[in-house]
Amino acid sequence: MQYCYVNQTTVQLTYVQQALMQRDGSVLRITNQSAPEAPPDQLPLQQVPRPNTRHQDVKRYQQLKLRAGLAQSLLVFVLIFALVASGLTSTLEEAIRNRTGQEYAVLLIFALILGVVESIVSFPLRYYSSFLLEHRYGLSNQTFGAWLWQRAKGSLVGAPFFIFLLALLYYCLDAFGPAWWLPVAAVLFIVSVVLARVAPVLIFPLFYTFRPLEEGPLRDRLLALCTSAGVAVRGLFVFNMSKTTKKANAAFTGIGRAKRIILGDTLVANFTDEEIETIFAHELGHQTMNHLWTMMALGTLTTFVGLFLAAQLYDASLAWFGFGSRQTIAALPLLGLWLGLISLVTTPLTNIVSRAHERRADAYAVRLTQNKNAFLSALNKLGRMNMADHAPHPAVEFLFYSHPSLDKRIQAVEAL
Repeated sequence: MQYCYVNQTTVQLTYVQQALMQRDGSVLRITNQSAPEAPPDQLPLQQVPRPNTRHQDVKRYQQLKLRAGLAQSLLVFVLIFALVASGLTSTLEEAIRNRTGQEYAVLLIFALILGVVESIVSFPLRYYSSFLLEHRYGLSNQTFGAWLWQRAKGSLVGAPFFIFLLALLYYCLDAFGPAWWLPVAAVLFIVSVVLARVAPVLIFPLFYTFRPLEEGPLRDRLLALCTSAGVAVRGLFVFNMSKTTKKANAAFTGIGRAKRIILGDTLVANFTDEEIETIFAHELGHQTMNHLWTMMALGTLTTFVGLFLAAQLYDASLAWFGFGSRQTIAALPLLGLWLGLISLVTTPLTNIVSRAHERRADAYAVRLTQNKNAFLSALNKLGRMNMADHAPHPAVEFLFYSHPSLDKRIQAVEAL
C-alpha cells in the first residue's frame, strides 16, 4: 500500500512501481467473490498459481533483490568514477566537440552516450533483479519482450523531462556560478508539483489501463468511506496490475482535481470487500493527514539541502580530477556521484518519516472502519502475495524500507 510521491532530487518517472501489469483482459469485480472474467486462453486471476511463500523462500527472495540492487548501484558508481578519473569523459567530450560546436548539442550527445554505456553495463543486474528473480519466485506474468518494452517506454516518456532538467542544470551552472543549486532546486520543486498533478491523468495511462470501479456494493462502501472521512476524490479506478505481476497494491495519486484512488486488479480479484475497504481506509488516512504534502515539503527541503551540499563538494573536488570549471561537461558525472552519495543519507531520513506516516494510516484505517480483523487479514494477504519479509534485519529496514516491517505493523494494529 503506497501513495505516490515525486522524487524531487532525481525527478524520475516510476511507471507506478516499475512493472505492474501485462495482461490486457479486463478484471471485473464479482460481488460473491467468484473468479473474475478473463480471456479464455488465460486463467482467471484467483486461479493463477500463487508464489511460493515459505519463510525461507521469502527471506531468500528479499535478500537476492537487495543484493542485486546494491550491486547495481555500486557497479554504476564505480563505472562513472572510473570514467571520470581515467579522463575518458574528457576524451569523449573532446571527440564530440570535434564534430559539433553547439554547446547544448555536445551536452546532450555526451549524456546520451554515457547513458547507453551505463545501461549496457548494468543490464545484466537489472534483468536478474526485475525479470529473472520475479519469474523464479512466481511473481511475474511478463514476457521478456514486454519487460523490455516497458523499460524502453519508461525511458522514452522520461526523456523530455531529463533533457529539460539537464539543460536547465547546465544553464544555471554557467549563469549563476556558485549559486546554481538554488534555481535548480526551485525548478525541481515546481516540476514535482506539476508531475503530481498531471502524472495520474497523462502519464500513468501510458503504461496501464485504468477503468472506473464498477457500480456495486464495493464502490458504494468506498464512496461512503470518502464521505465519512470528508475527502473528495476525482474517481475510483481499477488498473490492470496483473499485466506484469501477481503482486497486489493500491495507491492514492495526484493532487487537486487529479486526486484519485487506484486499486490493482489483483487486489480487487483476490481480496474481500471488507479487506479492500480497510486498505482503502489506509489510503484515505494518508490523504486526511496530509501525508502527501508533508512528503513533498520534506522532499523540497532535502532537494535544497542536498543540492547545496553537492554544489560545495563538486566545486571542491573539480581540481582532484583536473577540471578547471564547474560547467565543464566532462565533469558533470562527478556531480551525479556526489548527489548519489548524499542520497545515502537523505533517503533513510525520509524513510523514517514515511514509516511514521504508514503507522498513523494503519491506525486511521482501523478507527474509520472499526474492522481490525479485516485489516489484519489484508496485511497478511498482501504479505503473502508480495512475498514481503515479515521481519527484515533492523539495519535493512532502517536504510531501505519506506514502510514498517509487516510484523511491526501487525503488532501495532493488534495493540489498538
